[in-house]
Amino acid sequence: MTSPTLTSERFIEQYGRFFGGQRIATIHNLGYLLVEAWGEGSYIFDAEGKRYLDFWNVGGVNSLGHRNPAVVAAMEEATRTQDYGSLFFFSEAKGRLAETLARTTPGRLEATLPAVTGSEAVDQSIKMARGTTGRTEILHGDHGYHGVTGFSLTMIGAADMREWAEPLIPDFRAVRYGDIESLREAISERTAAVLLEPMRTDYDGRAPDADYFPEVRRLCDEFGAKLIIDEVVTGMGRMGYMWGIDHWGVEPDMLITAKGLSGGMYPISAVVMRPEILDFWGANPYRNISSYAWSNIGAVVARTAIEETERLLSQANEMGNRLAAVLDDLAARYSGALRSVRRTGMLYALDFRDDPAGMLFMLGMFQRGVIVVGSSQNMAVPKLYPPLIIGDEQIAEFAEKAEDTLKTLG
Repeated sequence: MTSPTLTSERFIEQYGRFFGGQRIATIHNLGYLLVEAWGEGSYIFDAEGKRYLDFWNVGGVNSLGHRNPAVVAAMEEATRTQDYGSLFFFSEAKGRLAETLARTTPGRLEATLPAVTGSEAVDQSIKMARGTTGRTEILHGDHGYHGVTGFSLTMIGAADMREWAEPLIPDFRAVRYGDIESLREAISERTAAVLLEPMRTDYDGRAPDADYFPEVRRLCDEFGAKLIIDEVVTGMGRMGYMWGIDHWGVEPDMLITAKGLSGGMYPISAVVMRPEILDFWGANPYRNISSYAWSNIGAVVARTAIEETERLLSQANEMGNRLAAVLDDLAARYSGALRSVRRTGMLYALDFRDDPAGMLFMLGMFQRGVIVVGSSQNMAVPKLYPPLIIGDEQIAEFAEKAEDTLKTLG
């Protein structure tokens, strides 16, 4: 588990050069270098034995907590009874996962294209939209984050993550997220797809108004464009429903899931879509291949993760209400630094007075043993992604350490 001799300094000395010396030095100088040793429930432990309350969870990868017992048991059993499998072949394990995704996703979404990462699944969805429509233009929300591979990197809002890799892929256009007039002015018969998150997770944690997604759906239908909903972060219970788009009761053409689908144990993602979209491949069923997509072991783990999410969701929402009350109280008493708190389900955006205050809060919490996350797009708004398993003990610990940190910000 932990190795008391592997301090941060020794890690840098022994292994740092293998990860890029300047990169490791920069992270260390920020005071944010953590050498992991173990994870359990709501916590991770570093190699020196320090415990951290994890309210980031890699944006939801560990939504069920670290090493969730049900997921661990399913994976252990699968490694004994399942072969890894082949991308060209099918199995009951893959069939049961696809069936479960069809059952839980909105409306007519039924056919599944397997993938490994969220970025890969985003790219696959865009290729499917272009293939089925014969069009090329992709409209997406501004200040977004959909991953860092080819198509997804083209849509990224943070210039420092994009410009060094340019030129990227043409015919992508950002519209103002949540502004239906901006979309109405942009969409046309050239548009292959509109790709949006149910809320803008990376930049400011804002969800659009109640009438936004129904009108987006209507415009896509009017112009023959596909509506792609990116649920990599917002799905698997993060927004209080199984899928974030369920808040609006809207059925997309494609839904992308990853992160929490892994149960924190096995990399896996998927694009779930209306059957006719996948059917356009016709007589060539191998137009897209991904060597590691949907092993039998991963399929068992992912199905268990969905079932655990369904089981925990009601309790998680209740705990989420208690955490929201704590945050509202802190915002009222430390309004000079923390201006407001936005909450949708189990995703919280903390609106600080400026970027330095947001950064200092994130680093201050890290020093006190709590992990929260900021964004290079907007450091003034750190986000919380607590696991769905939190209880009163973790909420009390967060409250105490958040107050200690806020006191230092004036």
